[in-house]
Amino acid sequence: MKKKESSFLKKLLFAILTILPLLFVYLFIIKEVKGLNSFKNERLQELREKENKLEQKRVAYQKLTSEDEIVKRAKDKFELIRIDHLDDININSNQIKNLEKMISKKYD
Repeated sequence: MKKKESSFLKKLLFAILTILPLLFVYLFIIKEVKGLNSFKNERLQELREKENKLEQKRVAYQKLTSEDEIVKRAKDKFELIRIDHLDDININSNQIKNLEKMISKKYD
């Protein structure tokens, strides 16, 4: 009977010594996987935040480059006026001569 008990204890000890390291490896791997998943989720959150900021900048850019905004700024800052029809332009010949004289004096 002692031989059976010792044989059983040897088998039990062998099973424990085999299963215990495998269990520790399994637990270590589970811990690493959870850590990597949380790292991945943090990076995905950062990516979403950067994409949102980029989208906001795109919207702001489109707003600033819209024709209405450009016309408004040209009127406010530079006091320009918008002319819808440019079929005829009237220029006084005296004004042209004065400009030519002014330019020639500047480059002489």
